[in-house]
Amino acid sequence: MILAKSLLHFGSFSRLRRGVMYEILLVEDSDSDAESMERALRHERVINPVVRLSDGAKAIEYFNRIDHAVGPGAAVPSVLFLDLKLPGFNGFEILADIKSRQTFSNALKIVFSSLQSTEEIKRAYAAGAQSFLAKPVNAQDLHELIITFPDYWLLR
Repeated sequence: MILAKSLLHFGSFSRLRRGVMYEILLVEDSDSDAESMERALRHERVINPVVRLSDGAKAIEYFNRIDHAVGPGAAVPSVLFLDLKLPGFNGFEILADIKSRQTFSNALKIVFSSLQSTEEIKRAYAAGAQSFLAKPVNAQDLHELIITFPDYWLLR
């Protein structure tokens, strides 16, 4: 299942990103789910480098390092895949943290979770997610996500 909601004005955004490679940040504590997502991305011919963090605290530390190193408007991951059930900070707390950071305002935030209740999905969107993918990732859903948000992916 994929639910996508475009919250960005892509005209100016695509001009800023075209031809520049940014990372995909995958915040996922399950090795098998992370490997499944990476396989699905390769299958879709996505060539953005993937950085994986295994818990919420590491994600917050990563965001702090980027903010302190380069400040607002800097090159940051173009895509964030975020599990909701994480050790340390959960996905909702991470979305709230990102929402307060100008540096990450243009990143595509995708919740990637086994939680599929309507209330959880609504809560994820309210917290700043722009799309929701159910685990395990379905190739067709990922393909539709890439088509819906084309400016975030480098494809071969």
